[in-house]
Amino acid sequence: SRWLKLDPRVLEALCTRPPIYRSPISTMASALRALVFGGLAATASAVVVRSAACPAAHLETSTSADAAGTAQFKELTTTSGECQNMAAGDVTAFKFCGAGKLTLSRMTCDKHEYKALTVEHSKKEYSASQCETISTKGTVVDGHLGSVIFTC
Repeated sequence: SRWLKLDPRVLEALCTRPPIYRSPISTMASALRALVFGGLAATASAVVVRSAACPAAHLETSTSADAAGTAQFKELTTTSGECQNMAAGDVTAFKFCGAGKLTLSRMTCDKHEYKALTVEHSKKEYSASQCETISTKGTVVDGHLGSVIFTC
Protein backbone atom coordinates (compact mmCIF):
# COMPACT_ATOMS: atom_id res chain seq x y z
CA SER A 1 0.00 0.00 0.00
CA ARG A 2 2.99 2.31 0.51
CA TRP A 3 4.48 1.65 -2.93
CA LEU A 4 3.11 2.80 -6.24
CA LYS A 5 1.95 -0.14 -8.35
CA LEU A 6 2.60 0.26 -12.09
CA ASP A 7 1.13 -1.73 -14.92
CA PRO A 8 3.96 -4.03 -16.20
CA ARG A 9 3.39 -2.78 -19.78
CA VAL A 10 3.99 0.86 -18.66
CA LEU A 11 7.08 -0.13 -16.72
CA GLU A 12 8.47 -2.03 -19.73
CA ALA A 13 7.84 0.95 -22.04
CA LEU A 14 9.62 3.30 -19.64
CA CYS A 15 12.63 1.03 -19.24
CA THR A 16 13.09 0.10 -22.92
CA ARG A 17 12.71 3.57 -24.43
CA PRO A 18 15.95 4.60 -26.17
CA PRO A 19 17.79 7.47 -24.48
CA ILE A 20 17.82 10.88 -26.10
CA TYR A 21 21.27 11.52 -27.57
CA ARG A 22 22.71 14.99 -27.53
CA SER A 23 26.12 15.63 -28.92
CA PRO A 24 28.66 17.22 -26.56
CA ILE A 25 28.90 20.22 -28.90
CA SER A 26 25.15 20.97 -28.78
CA THR A 27 25.17 20.56 -24.99
CA MET A 28 28.12 22.96 -24.65
CA ALA A 29 26.51 25.45 -27.03
CA SER A 30 23.29 25.40 -24.98
CA ALA A 31 25.23 25.88 -21.75
CA LEU A 32 27.23 28.75 -23.26
CA ARG A 33 24.07 30.49 -24.53
CA ALA A 34 22.47 30.20 -21.08
CA LEU A 35 25.60 31.55 -19.40
CA VAL A 36 26.05 34.49 -21.79
CA PHE A 37 22.40 35.57 -21.96
CA GLY A 38 21.81 34.94 -18.24
CA GLY A 39 24.92 36.96 -17.36
CA LEU A 40 23.89 39.82 -19.63
CA ALA A 41 20.40 39.89 -18.13
CA ALA A 42 21.76 39.89 -14.57
CA THR A 43 24.29 42.64 -15.37
CA ALA A 44 21.71 44.77 -17.14
CA SER A 45 19.21 44.51 -14.28
CA ALA A 46 21.85 45.43 -11.68
CA VAL A 47 22.90 48.50 -13.67
CA VAL A 48 19.29 49.59 -14.25
CA VAL A 49 18.36 49.21 -10.57
CA ARG A 50 21.21 51.42 -9.40
CA SER A 51 21.10 54.06 -12.11
CA ALA A 52 17.32 54.40 -12.32
CA ALA A 53 16.51 54.20 -8.62
CA CYS A 54 19.45 55.97 -6.97
CA PRO A 55 21.88 57.56 -9.41
CA ALA A 56 23.66 59.61 -6.72
CA ALA A 57 23.55 57.19 -3.78
CA HIS A 58 24.29 53.57 -3.01
CA LEU A 59 24.56 51.15 -0.14
CA GLU A 60 27.12 48.42 0.54
CA THR A 61 27.30 45.73 3.24
CA SER A 62 30.25 43.97 4.84
CA THR A 63 30.12 40.44 6.15
CA SER A 64 33.86 39.74 6.15
CA ALA A 65 37.29 41.29 6.53
CA ASP A 66 40.58 40.69 4.74
CA ALA A 67 43.75 39.42 6.45
CA ALA A 68 44.56 42.94 7.67
CA GLY A 69 41.11 43.29 9.27
CA THR A 70 39.77 45.75 6.68
CA ALA A 71 36.07 45.28 5.98
CA GLN A 72 35.22 43.93 2.52
CA PHE A 73 32.08 45.50 1.03
CA LYS A 74 29.56 44.33 -1.60
CA GLU A 75 26.87 46.50 -3.12
CA LEU A 76 23.34 45.89 -1.88
CA THR A 77 20.72 46.47 -4.58
CA THR A 78 17.40 47.67 -3.24
CA THR A 79 14.42 49.59 -4.55
CA SER A 80 14.27 53.06 -3.07
CA GLY A 81 11.76 53.28 -0.23
CA GLU A 82 10.87 49.57 -0.18
CA CYS A 83 11.60 47.34 2.78
CA GLN A 84 13.89 44.38 2.08
CA ASN A 85 14.00 41.41 4.45
CA MET A 86 17.61 40.44 5.17
CA ALA A 87 17.57 37.82 7.99
CA ALA A 88 21.36 38.06 8.24
CA GLY A 89 23.47 37.46 11.30
CA ASP A 90 26.81 38.23 9.72
CA VAL A 91 26.53 41.88 8.61
CA THR A 92 29.20 43.84 10.47
CA ALA A 93 29.09 47.22 8.69
CA PHE A 94 27.38 49.35 6.06
CA LYS A 95 28.91 51.82 3.65
CA PHE A 96 26.32 54.51 2.94
CA CYS A 97 27.32 56.76 0.02
CA GLY A 98 25.46 59.84 -1.19
CA ALA A 99 22.31 61.51 0.06
CA GLY A 100 19.36 59.57 1.43
CA LYS A 101 17.89 57.80 4.41
CA LEU A 102 18.88 54.36 5.71
CA THR A 103 16.74 52.50 8.24
CA LEU A 104 18.01 49.26 9.80
CA SER A 105 15.96 46.94 12.00
CA ARG A 106 16.25 43.61 13.82
CA MET A 107 12.66 42.94 12.82
CA THR A 108 11.29 41.75 9.48
CA CYS A 109 9.52 44.20 7.18
CA ASP A 110 6.12 43.78 8.87
CA LYS A 111 7.55 45.17 12.17
CA HIS A 112 10.44 47.19 10.67
CA GLU A 113 9.81 50.43 12.57
CA TYR A 114 10.16 48.79 16.01
CA LYS A 115 13.44 50.04 17.55
CA ALA A 116 14.88 50.84 14.13
CA LEU A 117 18.21 52.61 13.62
CA THR A 118 17.93 55.54 11.17
CA VAL A 119 20.82 57.35 9.47
CA GLU A 120 20.18 60.33 7.18
CA HIS A 121 22.51 62.06 4.73
CA SER A 122 21.50 65.49 3.45
CA LYS A 123 22.08 66.49 -0.19
CA LYS A 124 24.15 69.46 1.00
CA GLU A 125 26.59 67.31 2.99
CA TYR A 126 26.90 64.12 0.90
CA SER A 127 27.56 63.56 -2.80
CA ALA A 128 27.70 60.16 -4.52
CA SER A 129 31.42 59.87 -3.79
CA GLN A 130 31.16 60.77 -0.09
CA CYS A 131 30.59 57.71 2.08
CA GLU A 132 30.02 56.95 5.74
CA THR A 133 30.93 53.56 7.18
CA ILE A 134 28.44 52.50 9.85
CA SER A 135 29.45 49.68 12.17
CA THR A 136 26.66 47.46 13.50
CA LYS A 137 28.61 46.84 16.73
CA GLY A 138 26.66 48.16 19.73
CA THR A 139 23.56 49.00 17.68
CA VAL A 140 20.14 47.35 17.61
CA VAL A 141 21.24 45.28 14.58
CA ASP A 142 24.44 43.96 16.21
CA GLY A 143 24.36 40.20 15.62
CA HIS A 144 21.19 40.15 13.52
CA LEU A 145 19.89 42.33 10.70
CA GLY A 146 16.21 41.72 10.03
CA SER A 147 15.38 44.28 7.34
CA VAL A 148 16.56 47.41 5.52
CA ILE A 149 14.86 50.42 3.95
CA PHE A 150 17.08 52.63 1.78
CA THR A 151 15.48 55.80 0.40
CA CYS A 152 17.30 58.17 -1.88
